Amino acid sequence: MAVALEEYRERLARTRRWMRSQGIDLLLLTQPEHYNWLSGYEPTSAFYFQVLVVPVADEARLTQLCNRTELLLCEETCWVGDIRTIWTYEDQTATLLGLLRERGLDGAGRMGLNLSSYHLKPRYALELMRALPSAEMVDVCEPLDDLRLVKSPAEIEFLRRAARVADAGVTAGIDAIGAGVVDFDVMAAIQGAVARAGGEFPAYPTLVDARGTLHGTPVGKVLADGDVVYLEVSGVVRRYHCNISRTVVVGKPSPHVRKLYEVAENALRRATEALRPGTSVAEIVELVEECHRGYEQNTWGRVGFSMEIAYPPIWIGALSLMRGDPHVIEPGMVITMEPGLSYSDGATMMLGNNVLVTEDGPEVLNEVPVELFCK
Repeated sequence: MAVALEEYRERLARTRRWMRSQGIDLLLLTQPEHYNWLSGYEPTSAFYFQVLVVPVADEARLTQLCNRTELLLCEETCWVGDIRTIWTYEDQTATLLGLLRERGLDGAGRMGLNLSSYHLKPRYALELMRALPSAEMVDVCEPLDDLRLVKSPAEIEFLRRAARVADAGVTAGIDAIGAGVVDFDVMAAIQGAVARAGGEFPAYPTLVDARGTLHGTPVGKVLADGDVVYLEVSGVVRRYHCNISRTVVVGKPSPHVRKLYEVAENALRRATEALRPGTSVAEIVELVEECHRGYEQNTWGRVGFSMEIAYPPIWIGALSLMRGDPHVIEPGMVITMEPGLSYSDGATMMLGNNVLVTEDGPEVLNEVPVELFCK
């Protein structure tokens, strides 16, 4: 298991206290981040219909329903004693409903589902609602994400290790860049370094963007003088993600690119310093908007987010540094800060670090210098 059994039990107790406060009788969790956090189960094929059944009563056991192909992974990582399997060819919701009837849980009045998750197909949700018409189905994605925001010491250690993996990957990418190098070779250098450092598969692709598209991946482009290459690498340890963003110029940077760097670096430095307990997301967003004044068309609205346990398709956590997010910064949060600029004459200027919020202020977990690398 990733953490001690006592920590899993404490997470479960917190979850059940929240369930009671909301009048929720039963959770049917299909989002892998959620069932991983509570049961320890670390699947690879997160697209399967897999469910952690969590009754509200403290004495009631959990049941982890896993796809037959992932059974050994489940037994290896999961602390839950009641593990059931489901074949891919079976009727998925009928199997779950049979389990609920067997355990006497099909009469629950208020059920929590991951209704806004990428991992619950609408057909399954509709089938459950039709089969249990007397039950009220509520979305529990946001509140369960919030329960995971403040990290334990064990989680922080995984995130520190993930930051070292990300650093190794982005350093290898920077070293590989040069005129005449193909962008695929830069990606190969990054992925090799990440693997050697002990990194797991990420929830989102590694980015090597030499075309100014922000989220671009290699296409076989041969790098030439003047190209601006944006690298974003995620380190992953026990599904905990830490990413890092750096920008590299092939040859000598133009005055325009240097100005982009100055604006992005200033925003990163000032916004990182603002990551202190009691600061609201709104205050940080306002600060970044001030730093980006004159470049409003080159921003994308979100300048960072919390880092968590994550599975494809994305690693974005519950807290988003953007307008309208209600969160307040607390000690124990880990946030990626990346107030970059894009779509500016074909260039993306991204600088980003992962930051641990402590009682005394921000602690940057990444160690690669925040500079405009010129190769």
